[in-house]
Amino acid sequence: MLPMRVALSVLLLASALSACTPAPVSTAKSAEAPAPAPAIAWRQGDVDDAFAEAADSGKPVLLYWGAVWCPPCNQLKAGLFKDPAFIALTSKFVPVYLDGDEEGAQAWGERFGVRGYPTLIVLDPQRNEITRVAGGNDAAELTRALTVAAGRRSAVAATLATALETPDRLAAEDWQVLGDYGWEVDANRLAGERRSQDVLRQLSKAAPDAALQRRFALLALATADKPDASPTEVRELLQAVLAQPAEVRRNRELLGYAGVQLVKQASAGPATSNTLGQQLLVALERVDAERGDRADDALSRALTEVSLARQQQPKGALPAALVERVKQRVAAADAAAIEAHARQATISSAVYALREVGDDAGAEALLLAELKRSEQPYYYMPELAELAEQRGDSAGALEWLKRAYDGAQGPATRVQWGVLYVEGLLKLAPDDAPRIEQATASLIAELEAQPSGYHQRTRQRFERLAGQLKTWSGKHQGAETLARLQQRMQRACGDQVDGACKDWLS
Repeated sequence: MLPMRVALSVLLLASALSACTPAPVSTAKSAEAPAPAPAIAWRQGDVDDAFAEAADSGKPVLLYWGAVWCPPCNQLKAGLFKDPAFIALTSKFVPVYLDGDEEGAQAWGERFGVRGYPTLIVLDPQRNEITRVAGGNDAAELTRALTVAAGRRSAVAATLATALETPDRLAAEDWQVLGDYGWEVDANRLAGERRSQDVLRQLSKAAPDAALQRRFALLALATADKPDASPTEVRELLQAVLAQPAEVRRNRELLGYAGVQLVKQASAGPATSNTLGQQLLVALERVDAERGDRADDALSRALTEVSLARQQQPKGALPAALVERVKQRVAAADAAAIEAHARQATISSAVYALREVGDDAGAEALLLAELKRSEQPYYYMPELAELAEQRGDSAGALEWLKRAYDGAQGPATRVQWGVLYVEGLLKLAPDDAPRIEQATASLIAELEAQPSGYHQRTRQRFERLAGQLKTWSGKHQGAETLARLQQRMQRACGDQVDGACKDWLS
């Protein structure tokens, strides 16, 4: 990630001076250097400074939370962040890029309640949230949503409260903001104590137009722990959405990851399931054609087709034609992803697709080739470890996990990959207590070097690891090991600003 500032005023001034000054007479053609491409003027991690500038300018802050290795983050960098219309739109904000490995980034992530990479949040100068959107959504939809947010100063929580209590008081734009909100990734942040599916169901009944009603209803089903709608209700909802290309585009990502499950909820039998599945695929293909018929969209549709086929015949072999189609689309996506960000956004999906159709050898070959090309090769090594484990090579799996941890860059990233390594040891070498203790102590040392590091994703991973260490200890007489690790963590917590890690393993 190399965000840049571009001094447009200087370039414009230079152009004006050039236009006013007679050019020297020359018989030779002068080679002009190409003008640098426009770019977003991100503030790199300067969150406090960004809010200070927002207070002075009156502009809202656009906070982008991401990571260099994250595939959907790289999709944004390869597409949306290079789009001239979006770059121009960011001039209406104070844009700040908060990489998850920046000093203090995890504390900021916890403060703003950010769960996943990437997320885009709009905040007013007083740090009230105007809206947030999921970074994996359609670029045109993101631009439209943020265009609306640029002119607002109302906190989204207040807008939601009005929608739930006195919905008739909301304007059309207020409803649009609620519809654009990133419910897919951060529903609980806005819903608070209430169940998000209940909030979304209430919004679906109160929304002023049918498209919004259906969007909220879809979101309620997609985020529900246990959906309670009848198959007929789900079927009628899904068919109504699929019949409207504009609604399919607005809900493209939601239909991509939840469409197959919705088809299952809506089905009264194999025939209904097959019909709905075909309607879903046709609708996705149509909207993807409108988006430019990209190779990664075609691959996504192939994965949806695989999931539908497995739903129809859970134990049956996939049709040979479908397997071949997946492989062809993997090859096309691989060939189309030339630039580094595009490859980081594509290769994981391509590997997943190959594994879904049983081509583990092809997946491994693609991963090994990518290690030589990628700027973050450690990202792919846990997948290689999983492939090694699957064929019974525990030593090879652990070697890949260790290589991934050793190569990981950035404090939060190193903790994330380090936890994967320790978890691998607990699973594949549970009797090697010294190795487990050494690897975990190394992780604690990583934390010790971060005075405010025990937050958000880092804290979540340490807490997950604590549960697994306790389970391991009960089965492998590891009480003394855990006691030493807890003492080691207590010493490390002395350097933590808030001492939040002091209870780890207790």
